Amino acid sequence: MMTATTITPAVRVAESDFAREVEAGSASGAITPITERFYVNPVPYADGKAHTAPDPFVLRYRDLYYCYATDEHGILVSTSSDLVHWASHGFCYTESGRRNFWAPSVILINGVFHMYFSNMPADETDTHTEIMRVAVSADPLGPFEKKAELFDTFAIDSQVVYGDDGHLYLLYADNQVTGLSDDRPGTSVMIDRMATPFRREGRPRPLIVPTMDEEIFARNRFGDGRDWHTVEGATYFTYRDRAFITYSANAYEHEDYFVGYSAATLPDDPADAHIDTLDWVKQLNGSSFDPLLIRSPQVEGTGHNSIVKAPNAIDDWIVYHGRNAADELYVGTEQRVMRIDPLYYAEGGLDTIGPTADAQDAPLAGTVHDDFVVGLGSGWTVVSGGAHPADDAALVADDADAFIAVAGAASATQVVDVWAKAPVTPLGARFGIVARYEDEQNLTKVEIDAGRNLIAVIDVIGDVASERVVRSGFDGLDLTAWHEYRVERRYCRLDVSIDGRRFASCTISDAPGRTGLFALRTAASFSAYAATEHVNLWDARLRDLGREVQADGRLVIEDGVRPRGVKPVTLTADASLEGNRYVLDFASHTDRGQTLLAVGDYRMSITSGGVSLMRDGETLEPIDLPVRLREFDDRIRRDRFGRAVLTVRIEALHGVMRLHVRGRSWQVPLASVDERIRVTLDRTSLTGYARTSLVSAEGFAENPNRGSSVSGASSSSPAERSVTPSRS
Repeated sequence: MMTATTITPAVRVAESDFAREVEAGSASGAITPITERFYVNPVPYADGKAHTAPDPFVLRYRDLYYCYATDEHGILVSTSSDLVHWASHGFCYTESGRRNFWAPSVILINGVFHMYFSNMPADETDTHTEIMRVAVSADPLGPFEKKAELFDTFAIDSQVVYGDDGHLYLLYADNQVTGLSDDRPGTSVMIDRMATPFRREGRPRPLIVPTMDEEIFARNRFGDGRDWHTVEGATYFTYRDRAFITYSANAYEHEDYFVGYSAATLPDDPADAHIDTLDWVKQLNGSSFDPLLIRSPQVEGTGHNSIVKAPNAIDDWIVYHGRNAADELYVGTEQRVMRIDPLYYAEGGLDTIGPTADAQDAPLAGTVHDDFVVGLGSGWTVVSGGAHPADDAALVADDADAFIAVAGAASATQVVDVWAKAPVTPLGARFGIVARYEDEQNLTKVEIDAGRNLIAVIDVIGDVASERVVRSGFDGLDLTAWHEYRVERRYCRLDVSIDGRRFASCTISDAPGRTGLFALRTAASFSAYAATEHVNLWDARLRDLGREVQADGRLVIEDGVRPRGVKPVTLTADASLEGNRYVLDFASHTDRGQTLLAVGDYRMSITSGGVSLMRDGETLEPIDLPVRLREFDDRIRRDRFGRAVLTVRIEALHGVMRLHVRGRSWQVPLASVDERIRVTLDRTSLTGYARTSLVSAEGFAENPNRGSSVSGASSSSPAERSVTPSRS
């Protein structure tokens, strides 16, 4: 057995050291972290050991992330406050007489954690005896108690999710649909609705089936000449008007083990968003194999992922297992360890820089973030009433008066995310989020009203209040249990979500204001508050682009924003690039279309023929990112109108600018922190626009474990744990 190497991933570094590292990276053309927090895969554990974490499923609950993972002897659980530094808590579930506890997933339903997993009898050798079970616990660390079995035949790789339509869905993998196929036999991703958290409706449908050789698990597996395929490990999530399901294919030990995905368009009305009837299409670049995640020279065995939000409640991250490619593959020894990388959205699909093996920017915290471990931080302003910290990292409003507290700078584009619960007394309960606060005569509140069983938006303008009921009923939510409440403000538009489901939308005053919390004579508890400066525009939302940029010509909104005539139009961002990330989606109407993106002395030319970055007439060479062993078709992607499309991600911090298009990145110094993005559209359209702050305000209390420097172990040697057998 090889000796493990201990690493210490620096998270905060001295300003002078940080500046030298950034300057060195920029000068050498390398891509280095530009924020003061970074990580190195595999993620480290507090005890310095190399813990295995196959099939990692990560759930965010209040101020912590919980990772549930496969093991032969039970379900493993570990925790983190920042997705980077982890602490192992051992097993959260074991069961006598059973083994091979595979691919757990957990969903919180009204204060109870429901864990779905598969295992098999201890005396069996055929892995097709894996049966899916359900266990519950009031504590995310367990112990969990078994409540039901969902199948009496082979079924693995669960994910249980609520759709926006209010239905509970089970995604899983089995052999029922394609197991007997002559063409592409194997394991497929399935979906069924849940009658209760413990019982399926029993009307399964296939979501993703085998279609290509890269999904082959074993040639002539059963000696009948048929090549067995494996498509498994489904994870459902959404972005803008698109729904995605990632999956893993073939086998962990194979060179081409990969993560792929299918996508579908969401209907406008959340009530119509039935996950099992969406038009799911497996994503390929044309007809070419186009994996989201596949091995690199440093990392292989990359697969079985989950998707989770960063602490800023905006950015999505992919959590997956992999192993160090330099290590020998030991049969009978578990070597899969947890890795994380940012997940991006580009050209209507998914993109990532993973699998990474060197220093990367860590998941971002919110512009304002507070875990309330010591109550309200100094950055808060208490407008009325009071609140006190509780023992479990929560802030409890005093119920003798109306409590209002606000924080951060005034803005008209923020996302507020907070966990909350409240006791429902004979007098009811009223609490919620302050979406806009100028003063007591000008504010907007999103109110959860338990007594009237509704969500109301109260808009006060010049001391004149108007109330709109934006949602009647909570679809069975127990308001006395912890739920995640999210309010996204886009100027005069407000969107409300609970536990990741779209609940309501309305219009409000477009005046900027601070954000915060309130409770009306209710001892409401609040936890893990994050408010992030962010705006996301696409389709009809692009009507708000005029609030973000200045144009030197007339524009028309038609499947994007484009010049009204044949003359090019230049857009100049109102906000400086420093401290922000912009994601810009472009489409070219003809092969002669060109988009010119300028920042200071830099010019990026975007055409259907390619992308180039120049400074003072000199072409700057990009860095390939991600780095992969296998070459893939780099053909131009096209949208449903046949237009060539490209997404540019551009961000700057500490005077360093980073640009990224699919597969390529540049990192260069900026002459001034006041530089603004200028975009010239010439027979092209801007089809999407997003802006996110990279910086956090001072004066807020966070979990003391977040951002601490913790020693960890790399996975240069396999952990001493018996292997979980190959599946399907």
